[in-house]
Amino acid sequence: MWFAPVSQAKGNECEKQTSLAKKILNKHGLDYVGEFIVGWRDMHHVIDVLYDRSNPDEAKRADACFNELLDEFEKNGYAVYRVSTRYMDRVADSYGPVKRRLEHTLKRALDPNNILAPGKSGIDLDTFKG
Repeated sequence: MWFAPVSQAKGNECEKQTSLAKKILNKHGLDYVGEFIVGWRDMHHVIDVLYDRSNPDEAKRADACFNELLDEFEKNGYAVYRVSTRYMDRVADSYGPVKRRLEHTLKRALDPNNILAPGKSGIDLDTFKG
């Protein structure tokens, strides 16, 4: 699973995010595998949460780890832009109700029959509660 918070392109952000990610991953018995992609003013920290999907215990630990990554990075003010479809709703909720209403309004205007990627990124005409 990929987890990718975004921040300012600053060295101290690399240190802060790497330390936080390692702490959480190691707590759940997983290794840190990550890279930084730096733009002019932004930086994407792409973390690969690697685990054996055929091992139920490891899959459960990876899920708990991923949820903790989302919680802790959000508490520290980081926006997450890349996650698996399993966590799209959770990430969409982290951006707040105003953004959710805007997305729903655009979805309704551009795709009134809800046929284009229904439910992707937490935007679905049938299940929206905003």
